[in-house]
Amino acid sequence: MKILLVDDVHIERMQLSLRLERLGYQVEAAENGADAIEKYGKYLPDLVLLDVSMPDMSGTEVAQKLRELYPEWVPIIFLSGHDEPEMVAKAIDMGGDDYLVKPVNKIVLQAKLKAMQRIASMRHKLAEATAMLERANLQLSKQATEDGLTGVANRRYLDSRMQEAIAWHGRNGYPLTVLMVDVDHFKAFNDNYGHLEGDRCLIKLAQALEQQFSRAGELVGRYGGEEFVVILGNCDKLDAVAHCERLKEAVHTLAIPHAFASTSDQVTVSQGMLSWTPTGLETLDNIYALVDEYLYKAKAQGRDCYVAADFL
Repeated sequence: MKILLVDDVHIERMQLSLRLERLGYQVEAAENGADAIEKYGKYLPDLVLLDVSMPDMSGTEVAQKLRELYPEWVPIIFLSGHDEPEMVAKAIDMGGDDYLVKPVNKIVLQAKLKAMQRIASMRHKLAEATAMLERANLQLSKQATEDGLTGVANRRYLDSRMQEAIAWHGRNGYPLTVLMVDVDHFKAFNDNYGHLEGDRCLIKLAQALEQQFSRAGELVGRYGGEEFVVILGNCDKLDAVAHCERLKEAVHTLAIPHAFASTSDQVTVSQGMLSWTPTGLETLDNIYALVDEYLYKAKAQGRDCYVAADFL
């Protein structure tokens, strides 16, 4: 157990520190209130032994300040040469958890510390359990929103963010762009290179998409199979065309070999792009159907290209 001992009387501070260390505790000593507050944040003790009567800042003032600065509860035991009931009651009211009268009785001190050690152990176990729960919740949250293979947004999260984007852009009158991206001749890639290589191809493509579209208001999601959807907030058709061209070049830069494609000797993508200012009433089915239509127009035009359209 780590103990922060605060006492302005040097000899008393040294004597009690030695007693505590002989009992097997780690001790950090502070000579006044300001010193205690500074050392608390660095040392993060399991227990504070705090003298009540100190110049400049009393023990009760130090306790109040520690409770304000550090919400996580750590027990505070006040030390005082006074044993009046009123003093004890005031100390507890001011944030203390127990009270010891100086000079501290050895047996009483050991008993109090044993109780505080049990509390410290429970606090550490609770902290570990809380950390494990937070990690588990984070993992569940990732599973709920991420595509298991590529790590981009999954279809459920993509749909949710799309609805939010349509509503928000509709309320504020801003343009919204949706891209649908499909790997050209992906069946031939899988059939000839194998599904493991096909998975690696999709992962590389997803990473490239996220590198290109990582700003606020942009989201990359896996629509299904080898198709991805990109949401571009506050993006009009002119900017969207530039994004499509940039994405096309980024995929070329990946230089993933594809000897079984009629379009190119490496992996390429086709893109359908839809830019419009939403009314806020559009449905996901209508949006996906329309952008999918322009994706297939890009495929019909020879693949490795994009077809841009305004909302009709």
